[in-house]
Amino acid sequence: MIVPEVTNIMNDIFSDKPETAVLFGIETHVCIEQTAFDLINNSINVWLVADCCASRLNQDRDLALARLRGIGCIIASTESVIFNLLSDKNHKSFKQIAPLLKKVSADVKLWLPTTSVKDKE
Repeated sequence: MIVPEVTNIMNDIFSDKPETAVLFGIETHVCIEQTAFDLINNSINVWLVADCCASRLNQDRDLALARLRGIGCIIASTESVIFNLLSDKNHKSFKQIAPLLKKVSADVKLWLPTTSVKDKE
């Protein structure tokens, strides 16, 4: 959720409210979700970095991402968000950042259906 301290920081950084916010973190179904709701309600576009969002239970994360997509958040991967921020290869930082994104990272398999603890026993 957007607490007064965050509102004050946003006011210090931006002359007006930001157009877009990028969110990632833990407890997707609580912290990230409440923050996204507040941002959307303030007409701020929200991008969620799905591979950088987690909850104690995968099903909580998956359900939160579905709810957030439903209210208009853009759900994307780290790579997608970064390349969208750069816009194209002519960005001054593209040559520095592109090699970092080419390194292979673990696939968090967000496309797999969530299994319960009972399914694993």
